[in-house]
Amino acid sequence: MTDLGELARRALQRIHQAAVRHRDPELHHAADDIARAAQARDLDPGPVESYRPCPVCGAEPGQLCMSVPGRPVTPGDMHPERTQ
Repeated sequence: MTDLGELARRALQRIHQAAVRHRDPELHHAADDIARAAQARDLDPGPVESYRPCPVCGAEPGQLCMSVPGRPVTPGDMHPERTQ
C-alpha cells in the first residue's frame, strides 16, 4: 500500500508536469498552494523547485537553471533563489 505522503508528492508532480506541458501558470500556482498547505501541516510535498520559474536565469518551469554572468550554477543544480 502506498503511503499518503508519497501519493500526494506524485500528484503534485503530475500537476506541475501538466502545467509545463500545457504552459498553464495557473496549474503551477495551484500546485504551489497545495505544497504550502502541506508544509503548514508539517508534511513534505517533495522537491518541486524545478517546476518554478527561476528569477535569476529565467529558466521556465521544468527546465534546468543556466549559468549567467556573475551567477554560475553547476550542471543539474539550481539557483538558490529558485528553491526559496
